[in-house]
Amino acid sequence: MMILYSVPSLILLLAAIVVAVAVAGGGQIYVHHRFRDQDFVQHNEVGGIIIAVVGSVYAVVLGFLTVIVWQHFRAERQLVILESAAATDAWHTAVGLPSIIQEQVRRDMLNYADDMIAHEWPAMLHGHFDVGADLLLMDAMSAVGSFSPKNMRESNAQAVTLQQLGILHDERQQTYSRERQRCLMV
Repeated sequence: MMILYSVPSLILLLAAIVVAVAVAGGGQIYVHHRFRDQDFVQHNEVGGIIIAVVGSVYAVVLGFLTVIVWQHFRAERQLVILESAAATDAWHTAVGLPSIIQEQVRRDMLNYADDMIAHEWPAMLHGHFDVGADLLLMDAMSAVGSFSPKNMRESNAQAVTLQQLGILHDERQQTYSRERQRCLMV
């Protein structure tokens, strides 16, 4: 299965078309050599009805599969949007924190984004996750959660940043659960 991910999609599509046409053409040639022409004429009326029914059922099944796959794609896309928005919001809301904690949260969010691209997404192709992203997220949460605010500004910034980091954590957990369910189905 992993070999299919490495093949460019246009080449994979062309190969699938060539194989499908070759199998269909080969099957047609085999059937015409195997049976007499008289058998085809005798069963022509019934064959047309069967082909119409099978074609209709195939069209309905293909339509349902298309809709289901599109819904899954949209749901996963929404999770990615929410996760990236929460990471961006954590970056921005850290502005009210003391500079040491602000720098740590922002560094962790940058490293988190880099880790997603460099390690997590490639690992997801194989059904795995990268724990480095979790560690970066927990580091940012512990830095923000462990400091004692000195004024309302710091207190508000701490609360909002923790909220955004919590949303990021929750979205990650949803991604984990969906990926686990998907792996169990396959």
